[in-house]
Amino acid sequence: MNVLIIEDETPAAEKLERYLNRLNQNITVIDKLTSIRDSVNWLEKKQDSVDLIFMDIQLIDGKSFEIFDHVDIQKPIIFITAFDEYALEAFKVNSIDYLLKPITFQDLEKSIDKLNMLKDQVNDRPAINIYEALAQLQQKTYKNRFMVKLGEHIKSIAIADISLFYAEGRDAY
Repeated sequence: MNVLIIEDETPAAEKLERYLNRLNQNITVIDKLTSIRDSVNWLEKKQDSVDLIFMDIQLIDGKSFEIFDHVDIQKPIIFITAFDEYALEAFKVNSIDYLLKPITFQDLEKSIDKLNMLKDQVNDRPAINIYEALAQLQQKTYKNRFMVKLGEHIKSIAIADISLFYAEGRDAY
């Protein structure tokens, strides 16, 4: 799995890379970026080469949410930050987790497990063919009559003869 780290604190980026290497040898950090400008430029050109993005919120030139104003990021993101007040905003983008600094190895492991679980769920779903689904809806049969109580009798009424349903004496809460 190819990983991009967007983090302006060098020690935090290095710690994250060490944890990722310890977690799984198949994880490769392909780049570490420190600014919004560099991140936008990199993602515009190389987004397809990455599988997962770790992103700090506060970067040297502003908040990382500004990146989303310039680039449509289609990769999962795990936010790693010291600020808890941005969690809601983080989940409005492709965020799958929000970790508060200082992160622990166990936090990171749970986040990667969550990513793998989400991938497995998506892969286990059968592909939906919209044309087949529409054809099935057209073939489905619906009720063409209703049984209605009129006084002491029950009468069968065709749908074509019904304008509306009304229930008298019932309280709706």
